[in-house]
Amino acid sequence: MTRTVSFATVLLGLALLGGCQPDRKAAQASAQQSLLDADRAFAAASLETGTADAFYANLEADALQLSANGAPVTGRVAIREHLRPLGIQVLSWTPRKAEVAASFDLGWTWGDWQLLASARSGQVLAHGKYVNIWKRDAAGAWKVAVDMGNTAAPSPQETAAASAGDSHDEAPSN
Repeated sequence: MTRTVSFATVLLGLALLGGCQPDRKAAQASAQQSLLDADRAFAAASLETGTADAFYANLEADALQLSANGAPVTGRVAIREHLRPLGIQVLSWTPRKAEVAASFDLGWTWGDWQLLASARSGQVLAHGKYVNIWKRDAAGAWKVAVDMGNTAAPSPQETAAASAGDSHDEAPSN
């Protein structure tokens, strides 16, 4: 009898563990979607409020930025000040994929970025790929811990626009 009870207990335990797997996969998919949503909201904020302020709002306090051709910048305040010279130029990006660790507190996204002359103009000045490493903060919100990207060779359209110069840009009419 004891052997039968033990065997039944083991089978029940295995069935319960196996039954948790779909819940784990659903939780993983949900976490990945929440991270993609956070990156999309970050990108939208860059266009709406400006790149420097969007980065400040979405970075961890001790975040690290690794630019394609610049020295590393550490800390969200320093990163915001590093981005301020962009002026009306704005970074725009499209997240392509997100992955989240089994612990659900660490993840990464990658995608394509563009530096635009302004949010309204849509004129592309540069472009490339990026990878961001994200952590959840104490409140459960995703924050960027590491921001890094590369710069791609200029497209034919970017080369033509640079050759034409910016002298024919017009001020918006009212």
